Amino acid sequence: MKKLIASTIVLGLFLFSSACSSARADLGDFGLVYECPFPFSVKVDGDLADWPRVTSHFVSHEMGWNLPENDKDGSFEFSCLADREFLYIAILVSDDEKCVDENIGGDVYQDDSVEVYIDGDNSKATEYEPDVSQITIGRYNLGEDPASPMLNAWTGNSGQGMPADQTGTMVAIFDVGDDWGMEVAIPLDTFDIKPEVGTVIGFNIQLNDDDDGGGRDHKLSWSEKEREGSETAYFDPSVFGELKFIKAELAVSFQADNLTATWGSVKQ
Repeated sequence: MKKLIASTIVLGLFLFSSACSSARADLGDFGLVYECPFPFSVKVDGDLADWPRVTSHFVSHEMGWNLPENDKDGSFEFSCLADREFLYIAILVSDDEKCVDENIGGDVYQDDSVEVYIDGDNSKATEYEPDVSQITIGRYNLGEDPASPMLNAWTGNSGQGMPADQTGTMVAIFDVGDDWGMEVAIPLDTFDIKPEVGTVIGFNIQLNDDDDGGGRDHKLSWSEKEREGSETAYFDPSVFGELKFIKAELAVSFQADNLTATWGSVKQ
């Protein structure tokens, strides 16, 4: 059963971008703005079969620092949805060496993990404020209760940011063959976000990749502004990209009956 669910998960995400292309040519500017369909709700359980087809952004192995050798060594793809309560994110990570449990809590960035950045009012401040958070999600949450993930407590150099472990974020981690991913739900009211069509928030996603059980080996980032310089999102929200809420019918085409192929056939 787990293998069947995993296959459905991956196919659901990889079909997002192609399904949307016929309805709308460009859903956001890569690395600058992700246009998030709203309102649409899903269940956070690690099974993406209830996700509609919606655009995805692919972050290759060339987009970051201390770069992986190729996309299989390290890359990721993500898609977003939202309703009035949560921002939902589905993330797939290509990773040929999974490393977990050597570093946890505040040091989880040294292991395989994903960092989601939120700035509720998109103020472009250069220091963390109470509506800004770095939510670092380690792969060690695999098999844990989605409602009670282990998250970091980083508050930025300013000490004023929202600790991830106080955001109410839900996480469901899954493995798919040599790769892995997650389904995430971030409560919008934590950041005083009032979702409406046209609302814009600060947003970024990064990947930490550990290949050998030591410290972090590779770092990737979606934000184009951050990638123009050094890695600074962990203390400087001004380098975040943006997420904009758009009408769901402009981007979404729900065709669950097509979510039946295997991970292997998708990759081929």
